[in-house]
Amino acid sequence: MSFHASTNLRKLQHVDTLMLKDIVNVLEKHNIEYYLIAGTLLGAVRHHGFIPWDDDLDIGIPRDGYEKFLSHREEWLPEKYFAENFQSNPSYKYYITRVYNRTVRVREIRDRNKGTSESFASLDIFPFDGTPNNIIKRKFFIYHVLYLRMMASLANYENIDLARPRKFYEKEIIKLAGFIRTEKVLNCSRYYSKIDRLLKKQDFKKSSFVGSIMGAYREKELFPRAYLGRGQKQIFYNFKANGPENFDLYLKHMYGDYMQLPSDKEIQEKRHFEIID
Repeated sequence: MSFHASTNLRKLQHVDTLMLKDIVNVLEKHNIEYYLIAGTLLGAVRHHGFIPWDDDLDIGIPRDGYEKFLSHREEWLPEKYFAENFQSNPSYKYYITRVYNRTVRVREIRDRNKGTSESFASLDIFPFDGTPNNIIKRKFFIYHVLYLRMMASLANYENIDLARPRKFYEKEIIKLAGFIRTEKVLNCSRYYSKIDRLLKKQDFKKSSFVGSIMGAYREKELFPRAYLGRGQKQIFYNFKANGPENFDLYLKHMYGDYMQLPSDKEIQEKRHFEIID
């Protein structure tokens, strides 16, 4: 692999790594069960740190611990950090919680056609929820959540990533939403509240399939709860953080042959954020 990260990406990865270490310390100090997930876990397993061309970090927390963290975040988080979600900030764009480092400003690069917006270096925390154990009920549950999620996205049209690969019908719905200006008539927070109530009805500890359907991969981010087990520590540069006990099955579920590196031509430096010098 001949990839060489830009100076800005290396700076951001360093800032985010220190943030991850601090957040892990907070969660472990207060006995909050957590797991590195998605690309963050892949980076830890395959690279013992960031995926070299990536710039964001994700943690999953089972619902009870997630709610406990939210209720104590102001007293638990170091002073330079703060956490927001749709409940704490009516104009917040996401369902999940984002922890910010107020000392490091970044540009959030959403789409080439829409420019950038300024924010702070951050880390995403996803609630892990259960799903119905009956396969038919689970399908209806997933479709219900995805419908509400779609409506929330249409209510927050300016935040839709137009560059992301999508199915044909999704692209057509997005085009129509842009034409009729759905953000003028729909309320994003209202749909997030409906999703929140729906997800909280599921018992995580009694569910066979769990995860965060509000993640980027949607229903693919649901997996057998047995994968989590008691957790297993993974090296992330100079410290260790918890991941699923059966990380191999989890990563195969998410990415297939996850140890196979993409070719040099396929590797592109991700551009979610860049530090403002």
